[in-house]
Amino acid sequence: MASIKSTPAARRAARERKIDLAKVRGTGIGGYVQLSDVLAMKGGRVTFLARAVAGHLGMDIEAVETAEGIVRKEDVLAYKARLGEDRIIPLDGMRKTIAARMCESLSTAAQYTIMGEAECSSLKALMREYTAECVESTGIKPTFSDLFIRACALSLQKNPLLNAYFMDDHVLVKGEINIGLAVSLGENGLIVPNIKNAHMLSLEEITRQRDDLVARARAGKLKPDEYTGGTFSISNYGRTPVQYFTPIINQPESAILGVGNMTNKPVAIGTDIGIRPMLGLSLTLDHRHIDGTTGERFLRGLKEILEHPEGLKERN
Repeated sequence: MASIKSTPAARRAARERKIDLAKVRGTGIGGYVQLSDVLAMKGGRVTFLARAVAGHLGMDIEAVETAEGIVRKEDVLAYKARLGEDRIIPLDGMRKTIAARMCESLSTAAQYTIMGEAECSSLKALMREYTAECVESTGIKPTFSDLFIRACALSLQKNPLLNAYFMDDHVLVKGEINIGLAVSLGENGLIVPNIKNAHMLSLEEITRQRDDLVARARAGKLKPDEYTGGTFSISNYGRTPVQYFTPIINQPESAILGVGNMTNKPVAIGTDIGIRPMLGLSLTLDHRHIDGTTGERFLRGLKEILEHPEGLKERN
């Protein structure tokens, strides 16, 4: 039996079933006897043609069942049909553009991601208070994204290298802080409209602009200058189970913040343990000009703002 070209699984099955491997016709590459060949030999319930067709289609012959007690080619083809056919989905213009930009971003920038989390009890309380005020004064229901945009604008003012473009022979630190928010368009991809000069806006002004931009983004009514010229982006997965991820930088920007789901977790409170809402933060940076210490400083500052958010409602 050792001289027969066979897989370990086939040899083991042959020993267990007392089958002479020399009498088994191998269907593997180079005539190797495979497990399916041994199993087919036992009782002869699979025709040679059925095994050949299954091998060509990359199917597991043992999964094919038949009421006649022997699996034939027709049974294999019928089982394949029940599994479903491969299909081709043509790429539209937007999906092609997204694919090209994502590949360009990863091949251009030296991207790395650092992660942290913020305790958000105070942020949730502020959100409840702000929601009541904002709905009464504007009729618009704010979202946590408004708070994140405002918090990032404040932290970027103290960490300007994250609000910059890496050029061939220099780094262009942008004077404007234009914060983009990734908006899903379902199967049509995504788009990133940005709020211009977010650092100069009040929280209510950010809410108004975000509400308008997101609505028009989903309706396909954005103007080109509303989704270009960004200097920093946010991707918010707050409505999903995702807590941490590795967002891809929106070129030519230098950083993007990924915001995860706010999840109640046990945390140390002094010498005690308590349950607190924790927010996952994932910050992707361009290592060509942003070192880890710079990225960590931004993330630490952002965490401080989110955990002590009283200043978010104050205008600069």
